[in-house]
Formats: sequence, structure tokens, C-alpha cells
Amino acid sequence: MPAKQISILIPTRNYDCRPLVETLHRQLLQAHIDGEIILGDDSSDSYYAQLYDTLQQEGLIQLVRPTTHLGAGRMRNYLAQQADGDQLLIIDSDTMPASERFIVDYLQAAHDDRVVVGGFCYPTERPSSDRLLRYKYGHKVETRSLADRQAAPADAFVSMSFMVPRHIFLEEGFPTEMGMGYEDAYLGYRLAERGVAITHIDNPVIHALKETSDQFLDTTERYVENLYRHRALLAPYPIRLLQLYLRLERAKLVPLFGALAPRLKPLLRRQLTSRHPSLRLFALYKLLHLCTFRD
Repeated sequence: MPAKQISILIPTRNYDCRPLVETLHRQLLQAHIDGEIILGDDSSDSYYAQLYDTLQQEGLIQLVRPTTHLGAGRMRNYLAQQADGDQLLIIDSDTMPASERFIVDYLQAAHDDRVVVGGFCYPTERPSSDRLLRYKYGHKVETRSLADRQAAPADAFVSMSFMVPRHIFLEEGFPTEMGMGYEDAYLGYRLAERGVAITHIDNPVIHALKETSDQFLDTTERYVENLYRHRALLAPYPIRLLQLYLRLERAKLVPLFGALAPRLKPLLRRQLTSRHPSLRLFALYKLLHLCTFRD
């Protein structure tokens, strides 16, 4: 049987992704695209598991459930092994296509020797005051113009939504040795080093702003800890926070920053969870946290 044109892979855990699935399924039908949607349920609670079962019963998805919890990276690799499409569109479950031509535009840019990244954006509606840090950071720092992304294609790679030929992804795979935090950056740089072209297009997904400022700070701390754990692996790459840390290390200032962290971090956290979070202080918060770790 010939391979399908596209396999849409959605790793998920405890998230109601029915609007995303319904949108993608409708786009496949309207454009007469030979494709499939495979949803990977990574040990979700019974409520969400039942939602996914219903999607499968309605014929919208193929549902796969590994016997153990895999995590996002391993789940992406697992889904790729189940896929039948020549091109894989890998998309996070807490996103929504911004365009009705989302799948069509990805396929028009696809090629068998390159990865295509559509980019992402955030809702423009200002959230409640307890979510302002995530909102401000997303709009001011994370979101990048197409020109900026094209100027630094590896640096701007994100796994929130991207298309990759199945043969490339099966060969390269998502980096599972790192866990969560800066794994997108590592994959982008690794693809570039191995000669895989990364093409950026204007085809974003809208990323849901789910986290409160406190939750976002907790997530950031876990990601920074992961950065420290894999600092030797990531040191060759232009990751700003890590490069600043390495400069402090060469100047023998890391212990000083680490000693200041317990006093300053609670004060910074109070400011960052306020109605007027400062992104400069957020950068300092991350650096202080990075300096607290010891081997």
C-alpha cells in the first residue's frame, strides 16, 4: 500500500485537544489530502483518556497508548514509528492552527531533504493578572518574526509545530537523553550540524497560555536545572543564559551568585508574580537559579 501524504502526530497528556483534532481533520477533508492523525496518550487520567477514546470512535484519530509513561520526546519518536506518512507534521496538543490553510501551506513548503517550521504566536487578549509573566515573556521574547527566524534557522527551531520527512525523523529522532528544557534548541543545532536544512515559513500555531506566573516560574526552574545538567553538551551552542553562566564561571563568580540566590530569588519572585513583571528581572532570576547548582 502506498504511503500516505502526511501523518499528523499529536503527543498529549491530560489536555482536551478535541478542538485541535477537529480542526486538523476538517482541513484534511476539505483539501482532499491523504493523511492520518495519530494521537499519543501518555498516561492521561481517566477523564481525558475517555475523551481520546471518543475521538477514535468517531473516526477522527488513531489512538496509541504506550504501556509506560514516555515523556514528550520519546512519545514523538514512538508516534513516528507508528506513522505511515511520507511527511510528519508534529504538533503540540495545546496549540491551534492560526490559518485554515495550515496543513496545505506546510505541504507546499515540504521537501524530502528539509525540516519546515511554521512558528507560533500567543493570544492577543490580555490575561488575568496572575498570568501576566507568561503572557509578557511569550509576546516580548519567545515570538519571533519570520525574518528573524530565517536569519538564524537552527536557533529559531521549535518543536511546537514542525514538518519533517519521516525518514529524517526516524534517523535523527527527538533527543531523549535530555528530558524537558532546551531540547528544542539542541535538536535544531544538531539537525543543522548534520546538514539538514531548516526552512521557516509564516504558518503559526496559537499556543495556549495555561500557566500562572507561579507555575511558569516553577517550570522555568526545572528547565534551568536541565540546562545545568546538560551544560557540557549544550556549551558549544549560542544559548544566551548558558553562555552568560560560562562567563561567570570563568570569572569565578558563580559561587557569589549562588550565595545571593536564596536572598534575592524570593524578592524577585514577588515582583515577577505582580501586575508588572519585569523581563530583565526574570532573566536575573534564571541566572541566579542556574548558579545554585553544584555537581
